[in-house]
Amino acid sequence: MKSTSRREFIKSASVLGLAIPLLNPTQIFGQINDQFTFYSPFMKVAMRMNFPQLASLCIDSLGKGKESVSPLLISENVIKKYRSTVLGKSISYHTESQEKDSNPAWNLIFSDKSIQITSEKTEDSEPFNITVNQELNHTTVLGVMKERNKVILPCLIHLPDMGTFRVTSNVSGFELFTDARRANSEVKGKLEHNFVSISFPSASEEHPQITYQLEVVSIYPDGPAIKNDLLYDGFRRNFINIFQVNPRLRVLANNSSSDPCAFTLYMSAQLALYTPPLADGLKAIDLVKMTLDRYIGGMKAYGLVGYTDNYEEADTVSWKSKYDSLDSHPSLLMAACYYINSTNDTKWLNENIRSLTGWADIIVKNDIDGDGLIEYPESGNYGTWDGVRRPANWWDTVGFGHKDAYSNALAYRALNLFGSILKNANKPESQKYLGHATKIKSAYFITFYNHETGVLAGWKSKDGQLHDYYFTFVNSIAISYGLISEEQGNRVMDKLLSRMESVGFTDFSLGLPGNLIPVKKGDYTAFDHRWGGPSLEDGTDGFQIYENGGATACYTYFMVDALQKLKRNQDAQKILFPILKSINEGNFSGKCANGMSKDWKTWNGECWGYEGFLCDGYMVLLACLGEDDDGS
Repeated sequence: MKSTSRREFIKSASVLGLAIPLLNPTQIFGQINDQFTFYSPFMKVAMRMNFPQLASLCIDSLGKGKESVSPLLISENVIKKYRSTVLGKSISYHTESQEKDSNPAWNLIFSDKSIQITSEKTEDSEPFNITVNQELNHTTVLGVMKERNKVILPCLIHLPDMGTFRVTSNVSGFELFTDARRANSEVKGKLEHNFVSISFPSASEEHPQITYQLEVVSIYPDGPAIKNDLLYDGFRRNFINIFQVNPRLRVLANNSSSDPCAFTLYMSAQLALYTPPLADGLKAIDLVKMTLDRYIGGMKAYGLVGYTDNYEEADTVSWKSKYDSLDSHPSLLMAACYYINSTNDTKWLNENIRSLTGWADIIVKNDIDGDGLIEYPESGNYGTWDGVRRPANWWDTVGFGHKDAYSNALAYRALNLFGSILKNANKPESQKYLGHATKIKSAYFITFYNHETGVLAGWKSKDGQLHDYYFTFVNSIAISYGLISEEQGNRVMDKLLSRMESVGFTDFSLGLPGNLIPVKKGDYTAFDHRWGGPSLEDGTDGFQIYENGGATACYTYFMVDALQKLKRNQDAQKILFPILKSINEGNFSGKCANGMSKDWKTWNGECWGYEGFLCDGYMVLLACLGEDDDGS
């Protein structure tokens, strides 16, 4: 579907004989193809005339009238029809059985930044539903969910690249029904679109009148460097993109219909520290707590043994390993520490101290040989992968095994954070975890530094070999988390940036490659070319596809943060500013003409992603706030 410009829209409306005064910033149109349409700089909405349902919806939380394609899915199976009445900026709907002078079953009043939806009790009124085609927009509903598919008000309906509705009600603690399914899900033998749906219950005996308020809001941490700068428009619209809740599992996930990953929760938790309140009584960190409570209660996720296809009847993909990923428990523990430090919720800490200590002990016990560094049971030796077993961390097609530099960086951060919390709580076991973090740091540089390349290798396999492909994220996270000194960090960064220039990667609007040279065949765990699997031993025929050197916004935060910590702000901005421009243009979400999605690209911009929307990449927006602290 092609987007229509403001000028083209006005021109086509004029052909239809509609008088549209251009000086008024808020427009009300009459019926267009049997629709009632409202327009303001913050939203453009069309309502069906014979049924209380949105026919189209576009919003711009910044009030700049940004054009976009309506992502709504419209139900074609409407059996019951309604009589509608238009009065000024409102439209009301009566069921066929209602008297003409009775209160309408549904009434919608539109204003510049809000939609007020009121339901009156009737005999046969139906819920008011909004259903989004997730291929057009990866909408999510953000709020506390104590039950599957039920979100407590207030909540947010967030549409990435467009903006956000804050949803409130006159009924305290009321719940909406929400659901999401992955692309090409099959229901009762019928293939359907991937979708996110929100259902507003109609009035009842218990609540004879319910009013819902949908207010357009923009949620981001403001600051003098950001204010009034067009470069940061994408930052303002998309700061909360990283928060995507899977309503079937009631946890933060890759996106609303995708897998939750235990090893990425720390990213959402860290960004939540800087996120303004979402609504009265609702903060982003509450979504982290909700997710942590599910993991503490025994829920599995990608990265943890026991996570299967269609886990808890959600559209999930199995974790095919005999072992938990090495970065999962550090990530969970870091997220818990961020929650505790930001809320000072000592009650939650005391209630869950056994589980948190259990996670910390798993990390410590993974140091099998006693040198401080944690080890993954898979050897990581060249040529030992079978195309099925998963490696040690998030980068699940690259053969990280045994001593994994990335996972050890997370372990160091997690144990330091948790040890400090226990120390502040006067818990004697704090020294166990702080001491082990010190051991990791002592062994880190001497273990992973490659004297031949001048950078840190990705992993040291069980046979003692270093596996070094100029990993941007490994080197930058080591600097970001303080595992190496400033002098070491500058030397490593000099080599990394020099190599980046020599291999010809200069288009930072694509994000960054995870590795700057091809991963060789024996170090790649996926054999399929679609996932970057090479057939040539040197890996060149799979290079720049997916995780084999493909460019992505994921993990770019650590490169920018590392450069900021090293006071190399010019280098940091050289990477960050093009990424911000791409975010503003929606270049990391949705699909390309080849059917692949924009979350992974070759260095010339060809798409090779699959999620359609991978929220991890939006952690880079945290770098806009300047150098990050240690989260304590």
